[in-house]
Amino acid sequence: MHVTEAKGFKIPIIGLGTWTLHGRDCARLIEQAIRVGYRHIDTAQMYDNECEVGEGVRASGKRNEVMVTTKVQPTMLAPLNLERSVKESLARLRLDVIDLLLIHWPNPRVPLSETLGAMAKMRREGYARAIGVSNFTVALLDEATNSPVSRWSAIRSSVTLISIRTR
Repeated sequence: MHVTEAKGFKIPIIGLGTWTLHGRDCARLIEQAIRVGYRHIDTAQMYDNECEVGEGVRASGKRNEVMVTTKVQPTMLAPLNLERSVKESLARLRLDVIDLLLIHWPNPRVPLSETLGAMAKMRREGYARAIGVSNFTVALLDEATNSPVSRWSAIRSSVTLISIRTR
């Protein structure tokens, strides 16, 4: 398995995106993907499939070998909302920890520093092993990487998520 490393956190370079997966098919596909070698599963609050993703991960019997990424939706980036939504994601996934917690999309109505502070708190309190961002402009990525939070988090490291879709 090929991985990239972000401040000591190993991330499998190929992951399974679950954006269009739902229901029993989602859970079965996740389980089978893990059994054939996938070790990175990507979901998000906005995908409305965290329950099924968690079910598939548990059914595989290989939770300790799989990295699960989920993303906080933009409407939940205020600190109290973020904390509540992360706990709800864990409950839906039925996992003890989120391996990689990302901000799905920035929200210009919520100061990035407040969101990053809440993300850091989720990591410190053991709800997430690593934190980061997704779908950020270069300017916002610069702001995030220059934040005091990024000194100890995975934010400074580069993770590229590539979505391959067939139509």
